[in-house]
Amino acid sequence: MAQKLEIKGKGAIVTGAGSGINLAFAKALYTAGCSVLMMDVALHPTAKDWLATLPAHAAAGQPKVHFFEADVANWDRIEESFVVFDREIGGIPYIVCPGAGIYEPSHNGFWSNTDTDGHYRLLDINLLSPIKFTRLAITKMLAAGQPGIVLHVSSTGAQKASIITPLYQLAKNGISSFVRCMAELHGYSGIRVVGVAPGVVKSPLFTDHPDVLRYLDPVKDHPLEPDAVARGMLAVATDLRYPPGTVLEIADKDDNWREVHILHDPGPTGAASWSSHKNLALEDVKAVIDGEKGPK
Repeated sequence: MAQKLEIKGKGAIVTGAGSGINLAFAKALYTAGCSVLMMDVALHPTAKDWLATLPAHAAAGQPKVHFFEADVANWDRIEESFVVFDREIGGIPYIVCPGAGIYEPSHNGFWSNTDTDGHYRLLDINLLSPIKFTRLAITKMLAAGQPGIVLHVSSTGAQKASIITPLYQLAKNGISSFVRCMAELHGYSGIRVVGVAPGVVKSPLFTDHPDVLRYLDPVKDHPLEPDAVARGMLAVATDLRYPPGTVLEIADKDDNWREVHILHDPGPTGAASWSSHKNLALEDVKAVIDGEKGPK
């Protein structure tokens, strides 16, 4: 039987924890006895409701939860998160999950072409921030002489290609590649870098955005609950049957997970891997292209 790493009595930083799968992961960590610094730009009502059920002051030996309002696209705030963790929870986090992410077209994307600061915000949040968070986590863990876990959130979209969501899929592809690049880190440092690749999830990325929710067919599609993804996140982070560098696909019911291989992988297989009506957005893309065509 594979061993599992003990997280009771330890601490974690989870970004994007104000909603969705990262909120579910924060809850799972807390239930397992792990203190959590939740980092996000805001709290979804479901997060506020959960926090309201927790004691205002954790008893001795009990896990703590603290919300740190911050934008992960700001690298100064990433650095500050470790200061806040030390102040509110203590020490260096054992687990870092830089899972914050945004989607297109519900946020600025390639076709909306509304980013004006000389860079794509989606790439700042979905790709560059997790990489920077990992680098800082490595620095902090090495300086403290402690092992740790860095858990990334990729997507089944990393295994596919779509003209509709090119920045999102590029970013998630980059995250999967980065996780694999970090596989050898554990042998040198005791720091374990792994990732998950969820399929379609009933999270606010979909449910709070009608322009994206229309991609789903209520009969044909089978989106996962955030709690189902969180179970896979906890497993790949702590279960030593999954070696460092693992990207675990979470896209089927009954916790039927699979490891995504770097070569000769068959592609997403779970029922939650697809959204039946995503091609509706092709009409939006075509409209943008037609609108930018010059006179014939």
